[in-house]
Amino acid sequence: MIRSVLIPADFSPEFDLMTWFAVGLPALGVKRVVLGHVVEAAGMEGPVIAAEVERAREALKGASGPLTEANIEVEVRVASGMEPSEGLLGLAAEANVDAIVCGSHGKGAMERLVAGSVSEEVIVNAEVPTLMVRFSLLATVDDPADLARVFGRALVLTTDFSAASTRALMTLLDLPPGSVSTLYLVHALDPSLEGEALRKAEQGAEVQLRNMTDMAAQKGISAHAVVRQGDPGQVALEEIDERRASGVVAGTRGRGPLTEALLGSVSLTLVRQASCPVLIVH
Repeated sequence: MIRSVLIPADFSPEFDLMTWFAVGLPALGVKRVVLGHVVEAAGMEGPVIAAEVERAREALKGASGPLTEANIEVEVRVASGMEPSEGLLGLAAEANVDAIVCGSHGKGAMERLVAGSVSEEVIVNAEVPTLMVRFSLLATVDDPADLARVFGRALVLTTDFSAASTRALMTLLDLPPGSVSTLYLVHALDPSLEGEALRKAEQGAEVQLRNMTDMAAQKGISAHAVVRQGDPGQVALEEIDERRASGVVAGTRGRGPLTEALLGSVSLTLVRQASCPVLIVH
């Protein structure tokens, strides 16, 4: 169960949106939020670093108001002397959180090539699930907290029947009772299949999805199996839009420096393009 989360802080206007989003996280079982910041100390001397760390701590305390008012336990932690993603992952391990909650700009390919993406680096290397929400989505709603509160109203879970997909399902089923209302279990068949090969693939997928829907039913969740042929990322995005999904869950197969290869194109596509928050499970 996700009881504690780390939220990276950079003190931008987008970070303010994330704190308001986090106000809705108790609906998913969250009771403790760790606000973390990394001071990039390259070229700084010791006293300057110490002053920056203390300044960051005070700023984090000042930003915690909406969370404490929502009766959420808040901690502040500051690291220094590391790359942002490395420092944030270190803080997550140090604070022993169950998940990381990040905002994302949903950068295009050229922006990522030039500037990289801290949020995607965090996803790839995190030891715990990561809940991602695009800043552009947060900016379009009256109350960002509602996006967290209704995350489980209509969930899409993409599955290729791998161990990572199973872990994603188990994480979802471990959310508090009543927090997930409707679940769409989506499997994309190889677009190159046809004839008898396609028929057998459909039958095999239906059997595995039936087992998954039964598991969800035991948790009181209304689950529906969806089998479609096509590119997995595109199929997932189409289902999200057609179902008006409030959230999406996906598994990823590994961690490491080769983001595209290890995180997988489906997970990256969802993080960058989904019209709802995305929970990535390793």
